[in-house]
Amino acid sequence: MVISDVCLAYKDYQYVTQRPNDTITYFSFYRGSAMGGAYGVAVGAKLAQPDKRVYLFSGDGCFRLYGGSLNEAKNLGIVLFILDNHTYSIVAQGLPAILPSVHPEKYHDTLQQVDYGKIAEASGWLSYTVAPDLSNFEDILNELERYKKQSILVTIPVDPNQILGQNPRVRNL
Repeated sequence: MVISDVCLAYKDYQYVTQRPNDTITYFSFYRGSAMGGAYGVAVGAKLAQPDKRVYLFSGDGCFRLYGGSLNEAKNLGIVLFILDNHTYSIVAQGLPAILPSVHPEKYHDTLQQVDYGKIAEASGWLSYTVAPDLSNFEDILNELERYKKQSILVTIPVDPNQILGQNPRVRNL
C-alpha cells in the first residue's frame, strides 16, 4: 500500500510515472491541503492491516508537521520516504500565480537543512539516505525487505530546481 502527501511526492507520482500499477493500492492526500496528514493515514492503515506493507511518500515540509510523533510508530514496520528538497514547493510554485506582485525573496519557501535520518533514529526508526547518483538504492531496497516490523525512514535528496512537472493544484489557484 502506498500513501503520499500534498507535496513533491504527489506531483512526482502523477506527472512522472503516469502509469498506474494494478498491483499497488495507492492513496494520495493532496486534496483539502491536509499537509502532513498522510502520516496519520499510513499509521492507521498499518494498524488496520498489520500484515500489509505500508509505504509513505512525503516531503520535507510535510515531515515537519508530524516528525515529533515518529516514536509511537517505530515498531509498526512503516517505510517512510522523505523527498528532501529544502523547499515548500507549493509555495514556490503557487505564489507567482496567486500573488504575482510579491517578490520571490519574500516567499518564505526555503527550509533549513535537517538530518531526517537522525530524527528517525532518535525515535527508534532505522534510516537510510539515497546517494545522489542512486548507487546505493538497490542496497537500501534490499534492507527494506530485511526489516518488516521495524519502521524505516529513507531520505531522498532532491534538487529543488529540477522540474518534475507542474503541480495541478497551482493551476486551480
